[in-house]
Amino acid sequence: MSIRLHEELVARAKHFLKVSGFDVSEGRYDIALFHLDQAAQLVVKAYLFKIFGDFPRVHSLRDLIEVSDSICLKRLADEFWYVIDILEDAYLGARYFVRRYGEREYSEARKFVEEVFRCLGI
Repeated sequence: MSIRLHEELVARAKHFLKVSGFDVSEGRYDIALFHLDQAAQLVVKAYLFKIFGDFPRVHSLRDLIEVSDSICLKRLADEFWYVIDILEDAYLGARYFVRRYGEREYSEARKFVEEVFRCLGI
């Protein structure tokens, strides 16, 4: 396993989480949610890489969680299924559509992503 790749994935995930706060300060909830999705995807990929030595090259947070062996993560996904829907929609919307989100969606998504980090020990 490449410790360097794992560390880089974690560092980028943390950066995306941090940048989402800046996006909110600019009133860009759509981009903030996109960055939260990226943070969650990368931290799950880092975890999968650490445990299995590889990770799927997919862009679906739901798919990444499904291949995980983390009971904490799976419970979190069951509880916050609607947030995963919002994040995946924001991922697509940031690239191809115009979507509007607000503080409520961001706040719920931020809590979820922070819990993903916690569940995975990051």
